Amino acid sequence: MLQNNHHNLAEYLSDFYRYLTMQDGVNAHSRTNYISWLKFLDSQGYALEQLNSQDDIMDILANEKLLQKDREKYTKDKDLSNFKAALNRFLQFRKSDYAHQQEETVLAEINQVRNNYTLTETEREAIVKSRIGQGYFRDQLVNYWHGCSISAFQHYDLLIASHIKPWKDADNQERIDMYNGLLLLPNYDKLFDRGYISFKDDGSIIYSRYLDASDRRLLGMDNQVHLLKTEDRHHRFLEYHREHCLML
Repeated sequence: MLQNNHHNLAEYLSDFYRYLTMQDGVNAHSRTNYISWLKFLDSQGYALEQLNSQDDIMDILANEKLLQKDREKYTKDKDLSNFKAALNRFLQFRKSDYAHQQEETVLAEINQVRNNYTLTETEREAIVKSRIGQGYFRDQLVNYWHGCSISAFQHYDLLIASHIKPWKDADNQERIDMYNGLLLLPNYDKLFDRGYISFKDDGSIIYSRYLDASDRRLLGMDNQVHLLKTEDRHHRFLEYHREHCLML
């Protein structure tokens, strides 16, 4: 049985959530349920990051059936069926090598841009550099925000140029559109990139349920955190992030 006192599932949750958004028939409610069930199993000590086979799944389910009678939560046969569904999805995710596939997709996109001679050399360079938050895209964000988009912090060497609609999902124009970008301190950038926070059209923050109150306190974040400004041209990008990136 997969047992481990060191739980590493959190490292995979964001990628798993995004993987689920690409699967037909998996709506936001189902994505949330899958992650909730996996987090419960993770809390029970299963090393889900080592899940490799149907035998592993059956071992977990057999053990959970024995444990059901001694707890107040997830005590029904239906709960075992839900666990099974979530574990099967997670096994599919692990076998898909999602992270590697995404990296290969980005590299293919970069090569496609570099070989697109309908674009000028300057345009190709700007689009490619925007992938790593450099060049023309970053310069636009610096000139627009004049500091961190949330805190106004102005040590520019510490700020990260972050796409709202991810680079890999955007078209070439969106990849260098300053309204598709935020300039963020590294902690904000990581939370935004991994789907733990997003923003309403008015700039007010939305927290993922997977960033709990104690996490937010440690990070010094509350409901007063917000983007310093937004314009209409930000809205479609923020909407995309809320619908496709935020872990609800």
